[in-house]
Amino acid sequence: MFEKAADMSELIEGKYDVAVVKRTLMLVIWPEGGQPKLFQGMCPHAKEPLADARFDGKILECHHHDWQFDGATGKCVKGKPCSLAEYPSKVEDGVLYVDIEGIEPNYLDAPPKQPGIMR
Repeated sequence: MFEKAADMSELIEGKYDVAVVKRTLMLVIWPEGGQPKLFQGMCPHAKEPLADARFDGKILECHHHDWQFDGATGKCVKGKPCSLAEYPSKVEDGVLYVDIEGIEPNYLDAPPKQPGIMR
């Protein structure tokens, strides 16, 4: 079911914004020369929020560990192979809508914890 994510008048090509729909954090990324896309709002690497990421109009860079993602596809271009989950979206009457049903964020499995060394 599509829900309102943002008014198109509030979005700027080459920038990103943050949206929350039904308690789901997501990024609204509008890459230069492309269309607005909605991706998971947490980095797949360490589950850190991407709300304070850097975006140059093409590449989104996580502020926490410098992993980079293609703003048009969500594919990781610096870091381990992964991608940001993309939510289906549509624009109608100047409003960007998103459907979050059935889409789960992508996260890399955390490495197993190493037992502490006892001395």
